[in-house]
Amino acid sequence: MLYRYLQIGIIAIGVALVASLLIPAKTGSRGAQNETAIVETAAAERSFRVAASGTAQIANRIIAPGANQSKAVLDVQGMSCSGCIYTIKSSLAGIEGIGDVLVDISSGKVEVLYDNSKLKAVDKIASAITAAGYPASLKSTQTANEIKNDNNMLASRSKLFIAAVGDWEIARDDYEIELKHARARYEEIYGKNVFVGTQGEVLLQRLKSQVASRLITEGIQMQEIRKSGFKLPAASVQSEFDSFLSQKGMTQDSFKRTVEDSGYDFAYLYKKFETQMTINRYVEEKVLTGISNEIEKNQQYSDWFNNARLLAKVVYYDRELETIAKTNSPASGCGSSCTKQQNG
Repeated sequence: MLYRYLQIGIIAIGVALVASLLIPAKTGSRGAQNETAIVETAAAERSFRVAASGTAQIANRIIAPGANQSKAVLDVQGMSCSGCIYTIKSSLAGIEGIGDVLVDISSGKVEVLYDNSKLKAVDKIASAITAAGYPASLKSTQTANEIKNDNNMLASRSKLFIAAVGDWEIARDDYEIELKHARARYEEIYGKNVFVGTQGEVLLQRLKSQVASRLITEGIQMQEIRKSGFKLPAASVQSEFDSFLSQKGMTQDSFKRTVEDSGYDFAYLYKKFETQMTINRYVEEKVLTGISNEIEKNQQYSDWFNNARLLAKVVYYDRELETIAKTNSPASGCGSSCTKQQNG
């Protein structure tokens, strides 16, 4: 559950680094649960092939979009799993001019590249997806020149950042640090060859997707918090950090050495500690105030986060990572939130 994830945020970071735990902290997010095991299935291998081919196809189109190429961006409701993605893509297969289709379950967005010389009535895209059981509305369209200009900007920004949630930009250095640490944990458990072969490539794609998703989830929350003007005093953060060290029986210097020995930068860890503390304190004081029942807390937090996610403008600067993240969606069957499940 999301609120459970929030509660263990600071503890998970501290314990994982201090004790150099190999297994990631267990949370309520489906992505984090996937990270605790390596599952070799035909579906997983197929997902990797789709991600790889999709990245190449989109990269080719991005480098030199044809004069007739356009892109439609849609808001789509009711998506929750890989089956939803398959259904949505299948619903568009019979429309002439449709090119690549990217489905992002987490943000409820679908991007469709199409040939505007063959497809004149763009509203057909939304109508087809809606008819398949997922209410869709056209949010915007882009011409070939707009796609090109957008991609030039993204390529420039991607050297320093992987994505942005509003004005909260996610540094590439942060992503690389988290990915490096995730890889090291798996190599420690399963051996240095864990990322070799098809299964290893599948796992690496998933780790990339999971790391990016966690950072974006953090960004969605921080963007919402920043808009409210909420900010913790530096003295409060330091006091909480000192209390954490006291509980562990460590000084800041000894903790710093332990952190650096585990492959983390102390300044980066402290920044993550401050971010998680800010999220925790804001949610406790502003979102969950007056609520004592844990079930109600989880529901309230879930509502707050989902609304924040709906309003957030998430932009991937790294196109390859965007394709990986949108392809490596939950591989389970439809859940209770799936429109097809409800209407079936």
